[in-house]
Amino acid sequence: MTQFFEKYLALAIGAADAPHETKKIIETIPRALSAWNGNKIENVRELLLATDIVSTTLLQTEMYATVLEGAEPAKCMRQAIPTLRASAGTLTVPVGETGRYAPKVAEGAEHPVDNQTYTSRDFTIYKWGDRPLISQEMVDRGLYDVIALEVRKAGERIENTLNQEALSVILQNSGLAADCAAAATAAATLAKTAEAISAVRGAGFNPDVIILHPEAEAFILQHFTSLNTQVGTQVTMSGRIGTLLGCSVYTNNVTDNSATYIWDFDTNDDIGGLILDSKRSGAIAMEKDIYIDQYKDPVRDLVGCAVRARFGTNYLIANATARLQY
Repeated sequence: MTQFFEKYLALAIGAADAPHETKKIIETIPRALSAWNGNKIENVRELLLATDIVSTTLLQTEMYATVLEGAEPAKCMRQAIPTLRASAGTLTVPVGETGRYAPKVAEGAEHPVDNQTYTSRDFTIYKWGDRPLISQEMVDRGLYDVIALEVRKAGERIENTLNQEALSVILQNSGLAADCAAAATAAATLAKTAEAISAVRGAGFNPDVIILHPEAEAFILQHFTSLNTQVGTQVTMSGRIGTLLGCSVYTNNVTDNSATYIWDFDTNDDIGGLILDSKRSGAIAMEKDIYIDQYKDPVRDLVGCAVRARFGTNYLIANATARLQY
């Protein structure tokens, strides 16, 4: 939890009604705490003792930090696949052939530039936005903890949207599969994950990331927690798989918008995992990461504040991803 957003709200909203509380709140802030205010770093205690918080940028800065705090636990796809810098609303990424080799070049000869056929993948940037459910009544009543909770939720919703868009487009265009044939058990799920890794590697890629639906993750966890080994104990204690068959593991619980597949793992043909070469399966084109509208009045404008991001997603090469199928 961000430490100071609620304190700053109390100073901004409650100080007018209870000015005698201002000093008490300021005294709870560490003496050594410094923060950006405008274009310079200042000691927070000294600044607040000398200046009304509404005249500083402390509340806006801490609100942004609270939005990012809400987004942090939901991060998945931005950790699993590359994020590419984009501008002007679009991004075109060249995609080469797979399994190509460098040709032999004679001494003194020019290197050929036509060793493979390139295609391209276009990324369209969209603006995504969410408005925290902050009412004027919340502000008037000084419900600082509820306001902070809603601000965190806004960051989480933006991050979940990024997860949904990236996972869905890679899932929809995945080229390989390993099927449990409607008999998904803990052992079968792990075995088919290994088969999917082999399929991606056999297609000429380097599988290094596994993304699991929570229900597929549960099967994998069951396998390890049933083992009377040090690894089994570690998984049981932490509740995390960490790495699996040499791949980093992430969990994604979004509802997909794929036209062909269902991201779930409790019915035949559900897809509960994606095994991918993280550098070639897909990417995120980020024009502007999570941000909040600039506002000058940190109390009145809080009610209408919006959290936004500008990004697009697309797959790169179909056979760089294999589906784990129920």
